[in-house]
Amino acid sequence: MKKQKLELAKVSYFNEQKINDASHLVVFNAITSIEKFEEQIKKNLPEGSVNYYMNFIKPLPESEIKAWLKHQVYLSLGFFLAACASMEIDSTPMEGIKSEEYSRILGLHDYQAVFAVAIGYRHPEDSNQPAMKPKARLNVESIIQEL
Repeated sequence: MKKQKLELAKVSYFNEQKINDASHLVVFNAITSIEKFEEQIKKNLPEGSVNYYMNFIKPLPESEIKAWLKHQVYLSLGFFLAACASMEIDSTPMEGIKSEEYSRILGLHDYQAVFAVAIGYRHPEDSNQPAMKPKARLNVESIIQEL
């Protein structure tokens, strides 16, 4: 596993150091086999969830179904980041990864790497800390419009 982490760091554009410094790297994958997905949901989900998929998602073109499957992975990212924060574990989500390379290194079949998250405890000299480099945000009034 350590060898795979080093390989993944090398195909991660600008995040090699963050991956190497992190205690763990979690790679989120989307299923690419629609048939396999349908088998899984029929075995594991309640009838209402299966019916939703069959009635509203399955009739779509294959490219849209695969895009929908990929977008479902982002829901788990939100929960994962919130869980890390609640445990005071720092996390660095990275969408800009070389997905095909990640999938090859991990030996994925019927799945594709979508993004990765490096996790661990904060290094005191990390320049990305809000205390060292405050985040710039627009004020709420400029981005939210009341209707």
